Amino acid sequence: MLSRESAGPWVRGAMLGTLLGALFLGIGGRAAMRAIGGLQGAPPGFSIGGTTTVVFLGAASGLAAGLIYATCRRLLQRHQWWARGLFGVILLGVTLRGLRPVDSQRLIIFLPLFVAFGFALDRIWEGRQRGHQSVGEGVS
Repeated sequence: MLSRESAGPWVRGAMLGTLLGALFLGIGGRAAMRAIGGLQGAPPGFSIGGTTTVVFLGAASGLAAGLIYATCRRLLQRHQWWARGLFGVILLGVTLRGLRPVDSQRLIIFLPLFVAFGFALDRIWEGRQRGHQSVGEGVS
């Protein structure tokens, strides 16, 4: 059974991934979809059901990505830049797999969302790590 301490990175990854996924991949993805529709001449519009579905799928994708990130960081503890690189490659592969069809328009609109998601996840993770280290260092 996992202890609270050993489960912490996966819980943190799941929570951060879900929140950031809902924001960047869900809300941002919905806006990107609307932009593509506008570029293709579709009339402006949003539906509550469609938006809810996209935000939920963004949160679910973020959850999976957060767990992958935590796993990369755990497996490559002594080589954090390698962990970041591996996560980036996995995230790029999943992103390209999800874009159908892959064309320059979709890449230009959607790829920055995934880059921003990955960057935000890493920066918040690092900030939390530093916060925990400085708290622990002050205790004697």
